[in-house]
Amino acid sequence: MRRSGSCRPGAAQPGLRRAAALAAVTVTIAGCGAAASGATGPGSASPASGHPSSASAQPTASPEASVRHLGSARIMIVGDSITEGSSGDYTWQYWLYKHLRADGVTARMVGPYHWLYNNVTRHEGSESYANPGFEHANDANWGMTLFREKKAIGAKVAKYRPDYLLVILGLDDIYWYGIPQPTMAANLADFIAAARHARPDIRIVFGLIPPNIHRQTNPVFAGKVATFNRSISATAAQLSTTSSPITVAQDEAGINVAADLWDGTHPNANGEIKIAAAFADVLAGRFGVGDAYPTPFPVMPIGPLTRPSLTITPSRTAGEAKLSWTLAPGADTYRIFQKDETQGQAKFKELPLPLTPAQDPWTAGLLNPGDIYYFKLQACKGTDCGAFSNVVSVTAP
Repeated sequence: MRRSGSCRPGAAQPGLRRAAALAAVTVTIAGCGAAASGATGPGSASPASGHPSSASAQPTASPEASVRHLGSARIMIVGDSITEGSSGDYTWQYWLYKHLRADGVTARMVGPYHWLYNNVTRHEGSESYANPGFEHANDANWGMTLFREKKAIGAKVAKYRPDYLLVILGLDDIYWYGIPQPTMAANLADFIAAARHARPDIRIVFGLIPPNIHRQTNPVFAGKVATFNRSISATAAQLSTTSSPITVAQDEAGINVAADLWDGTHPNANGEIKIAAAFADVLAGRFGVGDAYPTPFPVMPIGPLTRPSLTITPSRTAGEAKLSWTLAPGADTYRIFQKDETQGQAKFKELPLPLTPAQDPWTAGLLNPGDIYYFKLQACKGTDCGAFSNVVSVTAP
């Protein structure tokens, strides 16, 4: 599994079809990077082990904290591909930003990055947000690791001056590099120390590593993630101070791997909302920034939202026609549907194999010469299938 495919495998596809597709999709976690040598530096501080409840990691709000940033907040979101998102996504930053603005909070999102990862071309720099109408700036990048970010976060905090860090990190460290738990805990403490060195009164909200398909299928990996999640809560409880409080968002709560993740690891719109809501609830309850996220959560369409434009032309070869379509952001496959009106077919039939963007244009064969055919396609991202194209017709040559 490569970095560029950090997880690659409208209307949702419910039921057995979706479950089977999710089980079959090949997923990776959150990108690769350089080797993990030097993951801890000299003098790394490792907090004592412990398994406190989530409540123990979330101290009650102080009046001073609630008042200080009630009207405005500079927020830097820090994370890997789960946070950055990829082509066609809203991102959980979008949902959090929109929520805070709706609550009257002047939320200023800051950081060095302002784009998505293109999961089709496997390059950074995509601007194909599902809705670009929000502040994109953050410190989230495909493949980001805790062991590297602990060395970089100080300079970023000094430059962008956030009041709050909202952080989900550690999945890549565990999955790709196999960093042991004591080192993970030490790196977490180093990250906090570096951020505080740049800004002594920084407020930090750590997210837990959300569920994913690997935690369901690999008990050893699941145990490592569970241990690190407990370490996050323990570290927050031990290192939180009055001047620089640290707390934990329960962002893993309610995540359904089959329904909320488009490839078994990365969130779709409904997963993004659940993550955003967890951070919003902490900002509201601990710091008085905005209100708790309203429930019940909205149920959003999943899969690519952009409708492909399909065209068809008869081929010079008997029984063939050529289909071509515009690409939908984030769509890594396209399902093809056809029906033969001349033979009285009333419903579209899906062809056996989906097509990739590289197969555009594609030749449909085995058509009955002289028959009138109708075609449409549906754009899919991982196991999430969304927007349908227009319907086109052709008389088979």
